[in-house]
Amino acid sequence: MHSRWIFTLAGLAMAAPYAFAATGGNSTHAVDAIALYSQGAAVVQDSRAVSLDRGEQTVSWPVIGAIQPDTLWLSGAGVQLTGFDISAPGADASGNNLSDRIGRSVTLRAPGGKTRQGTLVNVDGDTAYVRVDDRIERITAASPIEISWSVGKSRGGARNSGSGLTMNVDADKSGQRKLTVTYQTRAPRWQASYTGRFDPASGKLRLVSQAVIDNSGHDALDARQAWLVAGDTSRAHGGPPRPMMMAKMASSESAAAGPPQAVGDVYRYPLAHGLHVKAGAVKSVALMKPISVEATRRYRFENQALNDTGNSRQHVRVSLAFDNSSGQPLPAGAVRIYDAGHAAQLMGGTRIDDTPAGAPVTLALGGAFDITGTHRVTKQSDDEGNGKTTRVRVELFNAGDKARRVTIAERLPAGAQLADDAPKTSGGSAEQPEWRVSVPAGGHRTLRYRFLQPKSS
Repeated sequence: MHSRWIFTLAGLAMAAPYAFAATGGNSTHAVDAIALYSQGAAVVQDSRAVSLDRGEQTVSWPVIGAIQPDTLWLSGAGVQLTGFDISAPGADASGNNLSDRIGRSVTLRAPGGKTRQGTLVNVDGDTAYVRVDDRIERITAASPIEISWSVGKSRGGARNSGSGLTMNVDADKSGQRKLTVTYQTRAPRWQASYTGRFDPASGKLRLVSQAVIDNSGHDALDARQAWLVAGDTSRAHGGPPRPMMMAKMASSESAAAGPPQAVGDVYRYPLAHGLHVKAGAVKSVALMKPISVEATRRYRFENQALNDTGNSRQHVRVSLAFDNSSGQPLPAGAVRIYDAGHAAQLMGGTRIDDTPAGAPVTLALGGAFDITGTHRVTKQSDDEGNGKTTRVRVELFNAGDKARRVTIAERLPAGAQLADDAPKTSGGSAEQPEWRVSVPAGGHRTLRYRFLQPKSS
């Protein structure tokens, strides 16, 4: 095995000094299976044939990412796990770090593949000094030179890349055994990402979905079988996912994820060709086939009943509503909707929760520029000792050239109820009444109502 340090020109716009970047994940061993959870965790399962002696001994094992120690499970006929040690990423007793190689031999590889042997003399910031024959070569970030060196193996064929796992095992007899290790890491992670185009004329929304896989760790992901798991699975000591660094986006996989498989109370999407993502990279795969649904643009003006905005106008909120008639579950993720009626027009972006097939979806897209409103408390009075009466006036204004239907949504105080002479509601509930009104183009619409609050005891 070789550890490698590659010097490349990262980009002219960067002002910070260039530093050495380890390629990481140099082991050629692919794990058997990995499941990435949308909530920010990974489960890795890996099997290897290991030659064991009878009795107690240590076995080294390559792992992906920062393994969570309390999640380790070892299985193997006649083999018992008696303890283990985990080294942190970058901790290396056999010289995996470039600075550990000072005074030792290294190999210089030119872009054409020609190699030369030398001795690493010093490392100073972004510069390495290597003695080749009777001269010292200065290698900087601008030099397209790869520096590599051999790293020894341990029992089990483990190679020192990223975190290292050393297990103490007790075997009932000597011979070759198949050992299987299962463990969790907090990274890598994946998120669903949706891009949609809404056609206002036809009311059709077309959604394209991607699974964005973020490998922010120091180890490459290389698994023969892989699944993306969507759903809410609780984990001990689990933290929330880190925001995605989309600037690291790599090219998308050519193959899409397979149809979702219901497993217990979650869904998982199989990746037909396994998972192969370089360390520090982000890759996307098609999550499902594009779907097309009937959608409706909605306008909503919502307030607490006792809120008084004065003469200051608030913008009515815009949303896109549809039923998930695709027949497939929609994993939680970011959604960005474009207006198909106009070139390069973004309607808005939001997030969607885990949504079963057939469930309703409402995407909040922002505020309506031309549709505004005021919410005034015009009068409050005592009702002969029986409570309090409050009068409210809601006025909507439409500066656009088309009439718009707007839902006025009110939230009454606890225990309050609408007066008998209040306009008939269009929906909502007794505590949160709603009225749907039409606001004419270039005009306005006013709604007045009263509500009663009982006398507090």
